[in-house]
Amino acid sequence: MTEHARTPGWRALGRRVLCLALTALGTAGGLAEKPGATAEPAASRELIEEMIAALADERFAVREQAKVDLLKIGRPAMRQLMDAAKSDSPEQRFRAAEIVDALRYRLLSAEFEALGKLDDDQIEVEHGMWLIAKILDPDLTKESVSAKLDQMAEAVRKAVGAKKPAALPPAEIMATLTGVLRIEFGLTGDEVTYQHPDNSSVHRVIERKRGLPILLSEIGVAVARRLEVPVVGLAIPGRYMIKYEGSRAPEGEKQADIIVNPFEGWKATNPAELSRRIRGFDPRVHLMPSSTRATLVRMLNNMHAHSLVQRQHRQAEAIRSFRLLLIEDEAAGD
Repeated sequence: MTEHARTPGWRALGRRVLCLALTALGTAGGLAEKPGATAEPAASRELIEEMIAALADERFAVREQAKVDLLKIGRPAMRQLMDAAKSDSPEQRFRAAEIVDALRYRLLSAEFEALGKLDDDQIEVEHGMWLIAKILDPDLTKESVSAKLDQMAEAVRKAVGAKKPAALPPAEIMATLTGVLRIEFGLTGDEVTYQHPDNSSVHRVIERKRGLPILLSEIGVAVARRLEVPVVGLAIPGRYMIKYEGSRAPEGEKQADIIVNPFEGWKATNPAELSRRIRGFDPRVHLMPSSTRATLVRMLNNMHAHSLVQRQHRQAEAIRSFRLLLIEDEAAGD
């Protein structure tokens, strides 16, 4: 039997998917995972396989209908489509990969949309960093990122011994925190391939041990949060940094801020030096904690700009759309 004879006609496939979609609207199993998301039709593995087979049909109309139907099914078809993206058939392989990319974009877009609807104090930078990292590594799990940050926090706890990190003098805990991140985990500024999207992915920054100022800084903030140490991100123009908030120092300790520049060796700095070195620096503005939304928008700004530099135009367009789902006011970069 020929492939043409084995593959169902596009009208038959379309009718079957329509029936499934109508049934799914009334069942919990037919809904997407996120509340408020559009319904995804339930479909058997066999039906999905038939549609995937139709991606290689010699008839253009059949191939196109199969693509439309698989996009309607959405998430439940993802695993089989990913397998088909490794097919020996060039037509099937290309179309399956195209559908997988479209579905991943749809799912990630829904995540950014949900994040953008939250009030600023409800947004978690760590969650947003994971979503941004998924742009480059779609199968990245949040748990894998959290585990790396947990490991860093545990290394700091080990370095301070039996003492509680948050109870230590500010200068001592900051020296320990930055020392562990710089020496034990090797985190440093990427001055060689600065304009690369990898530098805006928390996962790739940790793996490569180098990144942009904002990613290094927010890794430091995430580790400090696990230790209950009051460290915040600072949206300094062109060079994002971190600060130990002196007003939250332990009782009896000096109530002075400690500013650290992670990109340049995790070195301590001060407002006078920043005023000399950074054009437009205003301590009344730039030494205030960066809002979570502005922080994530700044990360997306960087990844978008660097995707364009690398001529990854489709990726840049996707990033731009994600940014628009979060943005309120333009944020700077780096």
